[in-house]
Amino acid sequence: MLIDEILANWAGMPSANAMIISSLSNAGYISWTIKTTAGYGVAIPVDSDEEISEHFAGAHYFTGDILLDNSNQEHVLILVTQKEENKDQFAALCAELLAPGKNGELRKELSQSPLAWWMAWKELLGNKSVDMRVYDALGELWTLKHLAEHGEHAEWNGPDGATYDIDCESYYTEVKSTTARNKRQITLSNLFQLDPPEGKKLFLVLCQFESSLSGISINSLVDQLENLGYSRAAINDKLERLGLEKGMSARKRCYVLHAATKYTVDESFPAIRETSFVGGVLPSGVMSITYTVTLDGISGENILTDGE
Repeated sequence: MLIDEILANWAGMPSANAMIISSLSNAGYISWTIKTTAGYGVAIPVDSDEEISEHFAGAHYFTGDILLDNSNQEHVLILVTQKEENKDQFAALCAELLAPGKNGELRKELSQSPLAWWMAWKELLGNKSVDMRVYDALGELWTLKHLAEHGEHAEWNGPDGATYDIDCESYYTEVKSTTARNKRQITLSNLFQLDPPEGKKLFLVLCQFESSLSGISINSLVDQLENLGYSRAAINDKLERLGLEKGMSARKRCYVLHAATKYTVDESFPAIRETSFVGGVLPSGVMSITYTVTLDGISGENILTDGE
């Protein structure tokens, strides 16, 4: 059985190596078992230049290059895991990936649309699709682009753990995003996030998105920011820290931006701040607070212009 051959290869091969799967390769469907720094798994040749990198339940599904015994590099589609437990179950998943099907139909489908196989298995294994809040990063990138296009020297600090998402020379900007079109609310878990800092103004931008087949995506905004002079490598590094590395399908997900509203955060803005507590500290025994603020009735400036 294919599963048995995969397990036997894993058991008998050294690390940083690829071993041919004889039963498939002899039938004309080249396949390898592999062990790399990314884990152990399987690989098959792929002609597509599409970059793929997906993670789910401890498995990594991606495109890359492997070095074969004859010192030739092969561009492949890889499925690996670093988990040592449940090898039998993972081998069964690998076998499903490699199975050529009748007259090679499954291998042909996989070659034409490698991401479709992954999404189908992710849906089945997870019972539901876990939707990453891509629009959170999207709102910050769009706001960064908007500020740069309007002459600001703006730095994106959100992924660095900074208090505020974007730092400009004379003010900070905090960005919140939502897919609720009829409700303007923000949720805060950083206790003093909307406490205006000394020496600089603080603004809040609320982006209201809707998922769509076309529109803006993380990848499209990365392109636009590079054209504005930002380092693509630096932006991708920050996106990776958010779990949005290059090749992920989530980065291609499109949204329409229906509204972008800018608010001035001052002492009158509804927020918890240091002055809300005696001595500027939380009551004894309280470790954290998460709260929701409605923006209804608060005057804001529409910063979404035609064509954006």
